[in-house]
Amino acid sequence: MSTPHEGATSVTDNEIAERIHNALIIKNRNVKDLSEDTGINYKRLRLSLKGERSMTVTEIEKIASVFKVKPSALLPDTFARRSAA
Repeated sequence: MSTPHEGATSVTDNEIAERIHNALIIKNRNVKDLSEDTGINYKRLRLSLKGERSMTVTEIEKIASVFKVKPSALLPDTFARRSAA
């Protein structure tokens, strides 16, 4: 299935990846741990965190659950504000 942005991610995707990277550092975890904890395929997760694919809503929800935060905590502030309106 192709998307309009296949092969390129948006600023939003990059900000989500950055927030996940920061959470991994704070929790002293790595991508392999996160993959195992969420059940998200390691290669898919790695591609997302490198900015080579967009994450699904379900993946964001699983990651948020592992970090014990609301999914909106992983979204850019501008996106969270728009969705709250």
